[in-house]
Amino acid sequence: MRSGGRYDMIIALLVFLFLGLIVAVAPGLLVGYAFVAVSGKLSFMARVPLLVALAMGTAALWLGLGEPASVLLPLAMLVSFLATLASGATFLGLEARKRRAPRYPAPAWQSW
Repeated sequence: MRSGGRYDMIIALLVFLFLGLIVAVAPGLLVGYAFVAVSGKLSFMARVPLLVALAMGTAALWLGLGEPASVLLPLAMLVSFLATLASGATFLGLEARKRRAPRYPAPAWQSW
């Protein structure tokens, strides 16, 4: 009997878990980025609640794709929700940093 068969199964399990994580995270990342790209004319205070509502909507879409009694369904919903929030918040922060003017002008170098 070959002793490496057990490790092959563990590696296969880890590969499938990694692929499942990618499937759960990728749509959330894309939706978060697309929301920030499309909602540029709204104020920041309007965009944050809309981003949270959009993240809840992307998490709720998993209810239609999986069985409600599935053990991994809440995990997929949580991962999708957090990925959408993280992506949207990251790009909102980057956009806000670009729009913000520097508080202090850059010092001019003195030529001594």
